[in-house]
Amino acid sequence: MDFSHWLLLFCTLLAFYNLGIIWFGQIVVYPLFAKVGAEEYITYHTFYSSQIPLPVILPGFAHFLLPIALIFYRPEPVSLGLALANAACGLLSLVVTVALEIPRHNRLEKGGKQEDVIRELIRYNWPRTFSIMGSAFLTLMMLMQAFSPTI
Repeated sequence: MDFSHWLLLFCTLLAFYNLGIIWFGQIVVYPLFAKVGAEEYITYHTFYSSQIPLPVILPGFAHFLLPIALIFYRPEPVSLGLALANAACGLLSLVVTVALEIPRHNRLEKGGKQEDVIRELIRYNWPRTFSIMGSAFLTLMMLMQAFSPTI
């Protein structure tokens, strides 16, 4: 296996890891934000924020940006169209994260419990959830192209 195959394999594993993380966040973690009491909220959210860099933020941003590398370093059998669509999913996730999600997390961490902000956090996370799903599907399709036997 050459570098491009290893990169695609890594990106696929990363995509499916992030798929699990995003659904857990969407269905469990973000809704739990509304269950925390107002007096404990800033402490809770500060703790949450301090714990997510390694399991969530680092793999998330890697997953958003590595598909760009796949455009240039994809295995030969992998179509450019799949690589471009995958990179578009990653960039959409990045934009949603930076423009919509991070500002809301900052508002919660500084201003405490705000039901409307929590609802926005959940609602605005759906495009990111679906783009990560799309990326997982696309990397799987790319993997099938890259490792299918040639006739």
